[in-house]
Amino acid sequence: MNKMSLSLKLNLTMAILFIFLLFISLYSILMINKTQVYSAETENNWLPSIISAQKMQKIFSSISRRPLRILLDENEKDRNEGKKIFNKGIEDFKKEKENYEKLISEKEEKEAYKILNDSWKEYESIANNTVELADKGLRSEGYKLFNIKGRPYQVDIENSLNTITEINNKGAIESTKKGKNLTSITSITVSIILILSVLILIFSIRMVSKTTSSIESAIKELKDQSNKMNKIGETLSDSSKVLTQSVAEQASSVHETTAAINEITSMVNRTTENSKESSSIANKSSIKTEEGQKIMGELVNSMETIQESNKQLQNISVIINQIQVKTAVINDIVSKTELLSLNASIESARAGEHGKGFAVVAEEVGNLAKVSGKSANEIQDLITTSQEEVNKILGITKARIDEGKVVTGKAQETFLNISQDIQTLANILQQIADATHEQEIGIHQISKAMDQIDKVTQKSQDISNLAAESSNNVAEESKNLANTSRKIELLICGKNS
Repeated sequence: MNKMSLSLKLNLTMAILFIFLLFISLYSILMINKTQVYSAETENNWLPSIISAQKMQKIFSSISRRPLRILLDENEKDRNEGKKIFNKGIEDFKKEKENYEKLISEKEEKEAYKILNDSWKEYESIANNTVELADKGLRSEGYKLFNIKGRPYQVDIENSLNTITEINNKGAIESTKKGKNLTSITSITVSIILILSVLILIFSIRMVSKTTSSIESAIKELKDQSNKMNKIGETLSDSSKVLTQSVAEQASSVHETTAAINEITSMVNRTTENSKESSSIANKSSIKTEEGQKIMGELVNSMETIQESNKQLQNISVIINQIQVKTAVINDIVSKTELLSLNASIESARAGEHGKGFAVVAEEVGNLAKVSGKSANEIQDLITTSQEEVNKILGITKARIDEGKVVTGKAQETFLNISQDIQTLANILQQIADATHEQEIGIHQISKAMDQIDKVTQKSQDISNLAAESSNNVAEESKNLANTSRKIELLICGKNS
């Protein structure tokens, strides 16, 4: 029963009560009909038979001694009056006998009536003969005839009437008892069914009361849960709004950081090109320095080549000036790289967890920029030193053409230093080129990471929008749940608590 629904329980209870009421109604109708049958049988058969038998007994009692009285009457007038009464009794008895014959139903009653009918025929014949003898004045013969032959038939008729009366009395009593028994059984059965109906009704009331209490408790819990869900929905909605705003700000920061990285990438590309060009110039300078060394060797052997060497020195001065210009460009790029690295560090810090990896890369870019700046300063110093030395050599060459050998030796030594410095410059430029290449790889990785962060940010924004929509749906459903709980409470309890 605990697993059955309330509607099923109520429907089952109503069905049982309906079946009981239907059974009571049908059973009562059946019993009443049977009782009416017995009552009708008693009324239409047994009682009329008893009344008819009693009438025949009364009529036969009035005519049974009438022939003797007729015989004993001396007065003719009284005798004639007696004959009229006798004949009328005969007719009345015959009529009543015919009426009774219509009411006969039992076999025993038919046998008693047959005896009555046969005895009556003989008795009527003897009585008529007695009256005729009385009319003839043969009283003695009439008395003997009636007393000897008619008396036994009279006794048979009286016994038959008594038997018929007893049979009908017995039948009426049995029929009445049957009706009484049916009435008693019907009363007992109806009482039992009514008691069962009352028990079922009490059980139904208790069941409904218990179920209603359970439903009221469930409604209370449902209301509490709907209130909690409503609060959760409101909190979730507020959190979704904050999350959406944060994601929007993060997306804006990511876009700004991406733009900065693109700018850094462009500057690194330019730095790479300049470093490649500087490396090419350094290689060319190294080659020309070797050629200068050969020329200086020739100057040791022959002073006539001093003028040509002077021109070579002038070319070297021009190359050094070009290197100085390129180095200044590198210093400018390094300065801007450091500034962009600082900006990238700031933007990565604003990005929070998503910008940690980018912060590491930005720091490495800054370190590489510092190393590049240091190397560029060293190159600048070397170039400045080299330019001063070249200028000195040119001055000495112009001023002291006569001291060619000494100056040539010094120039050879200076050229050796310049060759070493240029080689050092070439190595430093190669390091700058390698560092710039590493910067390019790092910037490329940062760009990929920022793209990934951008995608994650877009997904986070979509999820935050979906969360906001879901929170709104949760709030709406919590309101609907509260309305539903109030409707159920009104339906079950009949009032709003």
